[in-house]
Amino acid sequence: MMRPFGSIGALAAVALLSGCERYATPESLRGAGEPIALTSQSITLPDETVTLPASAEIVTVNCTACHSPDLILSQPRLKPEQWQAEITKMRSAYKATIDEKDDGKIVAALLALQK
Repeated sequence: MMRPFGSIGALAAVALLSGCERYATPESLRGAGEPIALTSQSITLPDETVTLPASAEIVTVNCTACHSPDLILSQPRLKPEQWQAEITKMRSAYKATIDEKDDGKIVAALLALQK
């Protein structure tokens, strides 16, 4: 029976990985006993040049914490069920705090924005 890596390949892989740690530790990221220096940093974000209309307040309230109005307005045209799937994904995969009772209003507002 032929092995995909052969015994030499397997030995090389074991030798290569033998010095690796499963998880990084502070000591493995810097020399043991060295102090960690933390510094404050700042960034300047670009000014918002696009705003959502007042009719899309439900989108502003539920979506703009993570998505810029420009990004929201540049989305491809989706069908209602596709927008619903996106909202469900944001809630389940990304833990967005979107109340399920608002889903229909959000879908309707997103559909109106794409016209």
